[in-house]
Amino acid sequence: MLKLVLCISSIFLFIIKKLSGANFTTSGEALPDGPILFLANHFTRFETFVVPYLLFNKRNRIARSLADDTVFVGWLGGYMRLVGSISTKNKARDCIIADDFLSGRADWIIYPEGHMVKNKLITFDNGEFCIHTAERQGPVHTGASVLALKAELMRQKVKESDDNEKIKRFCSAHEVDIDRTMINTDVTLNIVPLSITYYPVRPGKNKLLLGLDKLFNLRGTRFFEELEIEINLLMDANMHLHFGTAVPVEKYIQDYKDEHNVSLEDKDFSAELFDNQRKNIINDAMKQVYGKMQVNFDHIFILSLVTMPTLRVCPSYLKTLIYKNARELRKINGLNLHPELKEELFKLILDKNYAPFVSAIKLAEMQKVLFQDSGGEYLLDKNLLEKEYDFNKIRVKNTLQVILNEIKWQRDIVELANHNATYKEQELRIDNFEHIQQQDWNCYKKEYLIYHDNVPAKTNIGAPALWFDAKNSVGLVFSHGYMAVPAEGRKLAEYLFDKGINVYLPRLRGHGTNPEALKHVSAGDWELDFECAFTMMRQVCDKVFIGGFSTGGLLALLHAAQYEVDGVIAINSALKLNNLQVSYIVPTLHAFNEMIGYLHAKGIKEWIDNDTENPAINYTKHPLASIAQMEKVMTQVDKTLEKITDPILVLQGDNDPVVNPKSAQLIYHRVNASIKKLVLVPRKNHIIVTGEGADEIFQSVHRFIEDVLKRTHH
Repeated sequence: MLKLVLCISSIFLFIIKKLSGANFTTSGEALPDGPILFLANHFTRFETFVVPYLLFNKRNRIARSLADDTVFVGWLGGYMRLVGSISTKNKARDCIIADDFLSGRADWIIYPEGHMVKNKLITFDNGEFCIHTAERQGPVHTGASVLALKAELMRQKVKESDDNEKIKRFCSAHEVDIDRTMINTDVTLNIVPLSITYYPVRPGKNKLLLGLDKLFNLRGTRFFEELEIEINLLMDANMHLHFGTAVPVEKYIQDYKDEHNVSLEDKDFSAELFDNQRKNIINDAMKQVYGKMQVNFDHIFILSLVTMPTLRVCPSYLKTLIYKNARELRKINGLNLHPELKEELFKLILDKNYAPFVSAIKLAEMQKVLFQDSGGEYLLDKNLLEKEYDFNKIRVKNTLQVILNEIKWQRDIVELANHNATYKEQELRIDNFEHIQQQDWNCYKKEYLIYHDNVPAKTNIGAPALWFDAKNSVGLVFSHGYMAVPAEGRKLAEYLFDKGINVYLPRLRGHGTNPEALKHVSAGDWELDFECAFTMMRQVCDKVFIGGFSTGGLLALLHAAQYEVDGVIAINSALKLNNLQVSYIVPTLHAFNEMIGYLHAKGIKEWIDNDTENPAINYTKHPLASIAQMEKVMTQVDKTLEKITDPILVLQGDNDPVVNPKSAQLIYHRVNASIKKLVLVPRKNHIIVTGEGADEIFQSVHRFIEDVLKRTHH
C-alpha cells in the first residue's frame, strides 16, 4: 500500500515539478541494503513529504517520516498518513519505528534538530552540535540514536538466543512489542546522514502565494512567511540531497563492548550503552550532515562580503575576492561543492551581468544590507546583517544572514576567507592571474606527457606564452588556428609588446602535443581555453582586446558576442571555406564514420593529410572527427555575429587558398559595431601572421588598437 501511495505521490510531484520548475538533485554514497535510518537537517515544511518521494524516485527506497502534529489536519493530514508519516506526538511512535527497523519493512527519516531551523544557526559547543532558535537552544536530539541502538540490540539478542520468553521480556523492557518471527536477522540497520541544501534561497511574492492569500487571508501569519519562502524554493531553486557514508549501528554496539569488555547479558549493559553512544551516533551523523551541505555561490558571496576589510564595497574587488575564495575551496578536502564552483568562475570576471552575482547583489540591496552610492560602489551595513529578527520572519527579512549561518561554523572555509580578505585588490588580481597561467601550463604539460617521455620546456612552440609588464594597462589575447600552436603568434606578440601592449598566446587543447590528442577534444574545450585566457588578461589589464588567426579568430568572435571587450581582431577567420574536401566531403565522411563506429566497424577514412604552409608549427595530419568540432565553432559564430557591438578589425588575405575571402565581408557587414574596419591584403597564402609581409599585418593590428583607445578615451 505504501509503495502504491508513493508511486501516486511521484506522479503528483512530477506534475508539480513540471509546472513549477522545481529541480531536485542528489549526490553522495550508494545506499546499503537493509533498513536505513536517515538523519537529516530540517529547513522547510515540505521536506516532510518531498524527501520520501525523492528517496523513492531516485534511490528506490520506501521511507517513512515523523512530522509536526500541526500538519495532520484535513486532506494534508490524510495524505501524510497514507504515505506512512506519523505525528511527533504519537504515543506509539517509538514502537512503530523500531518495528520497521527490525522487520526491514521501511526506512525512516528523522530530523534530530526537532523542528525547522529557519535561521540555520548551528554551533559546535562542548563537543555537541547545538541549534539556536526561538523554540529551543541546545544540542540536537539524540532520541533517534537510542531507537536505532534498541532495534539493533534486539536483533542481536534474537541471533544469540532461542529462548522466546527471554527475548519477549527483553523487547518489553525496551518498550517494543514485536513478534520474534517478524525480526529479520539477515539484515542490519544502517545510519545514513542526509544533507539537504537549497540554492538559491530568495524571498518574494509569487502568483501562487498571492492567490492563496486572496482565498484564505494569510498575510501577516507565520504560514504566509513559510509559503513565501517555500513556494519560491519549489518554483525557482534546486533542492539537493547528499547521502553521507553509511554507518552500521552494530559498529557502535561492538565498539562499546570492546572498550568496556562487557556483553549483552550484563545487567546494566543497555542503559550504559545508550548513555555512552547516543551522543557519538548523533555527533558522527550531524558532522556529515552539516559538513556535506552543498556549498554554493551565495555562501561564498556573503562570506566574501563580511570578511572584506572595508565597509565600502567595490564590485570589481568583490568579484575578484569571490573568484579567489571559490577557486581555493577546491583545496579543502571533502567539501560538497555546487557544480558551479567545481569549475573556474570565468564568467564572474568576464560577464558584468553574471546572473548569480547580480541576483545576490539584488537580494542584498532589497534587504538594505548594501546601499549603492553615485559612483557605483556599495556601502555595507553590517549591523543590519547581524540584526536579530523574529525567528519566523528571518528567512524573509534577512536571507543573507541565514545563508551565512549555514556555512560559518565550518572553520576551514571561514579561515580561508579571512586570510584572502587581507590581500589588496591588485594583489588578488595578480594572484588570480598567476593561478590561471599555471593552470594553462599544467593542462599543456599533462597532455604533452601522454605522448612524450620528457617534460616540455616553457619555450616549446606548443606551450602557452605570455609577454607581460605590470606597467602596461592594455592587453591582447590572441589565439592560434586549427592544427597550429601558440608560436604562430609569437612575432605579433613581440611586435605589440615592444609597443607597450601585454600579449597572451593561449593553447587550444589538442594542439602542440600530438595529432592524436585532437581526437579527444571538443569545440567546447576550445571555447573554455579561450575564456580562461581572456579571464587571465582581464585580471591585470584595464583594456583587453581579443583576437586570433583563423579558428582562433572565430573563438574571439564568439566571446565578443558574449562579453564586453575593448576590441576584437579576426584574421583570416572562416565562415566559408575554399577547400571542397573540408566543406562538403569531410563532414559526410565523419557522419559515415560515426554510423560505422556505431556498428563496431572500421570507418572509410579516419585521418586527413595536411599539406601545410608551415610544417614547423602545424600538424601534417589531423583526425577526421576534429574537423567536425571546427565546423561547430563556425556554425556558432554564424549565429551570433549580430550580437557583436564592440570595435572590430577584420583582416583577410584576398587570395587565401583555405578561407574564402567572402568570409571577411560577411563578418564585417553582419556585426553591429559602431567602430569596425575591414582590411584586405594581397596574399596568396593562408598563414599571413608569419613570414614575408607579416609586419604589415602587425602594423594594422597595432593601428587598430591605438585608434580604438583614442576614440573610446574621448
